[in-house]
Amino acid sequence: MSLSRRSILGAMATAAAPVNLASASVATASTLDERIAAAKEELIACLSERYGASPTVIDYDRFISVFVPPSPESVEYSGQGFYKVEGKRPDGRTWCTTLWLERVQYKTVPGFYYRAETWWKGRLESTIKLKPKAIRIIRKDDSYGGRLS
Repeated sequence: MSLSRRSILGAMATAAAPVNLASASVATASTLDERIAAAKEELIACLSERYGASPTVIDYDRFISVFVPPSPESVEYSGQGFYKVEGKRPDGRTWCTTLWLERVQYKTVPGFYYRAETWWKGRLESTIKLKPKAIRIIRKDDSYGGRLS
């Protein structure tokens, strides 16, 4: 994924757009350097929250640049096993966990879903169905020791 100037400026504008009126009144009473430092911290916090990664900041005297690293590429499913998986909750927050995935073909319609199991200390905690488009497989985690069988 390449970063274009337009995407960087768009991310900066959307992250910096919301202004809290309470903080705005404090900002007018502080010095210019304090206001710039507070705005930079708020931008970094917003980008970290949105993309789930720590941005890299390049700060010169008259130039500040914030880069968010791209998310890792998704890997293909290669048989049942433990996978580190990422998804989104209905409220937009992301989750990331290690699940035992098994690919299951639908019986009545073409396609498949993943039967995902959560394991803890060798015991099955829960089983859920996951749609392939609702998750992103980050990597296969063969070293995960949650399942004993």
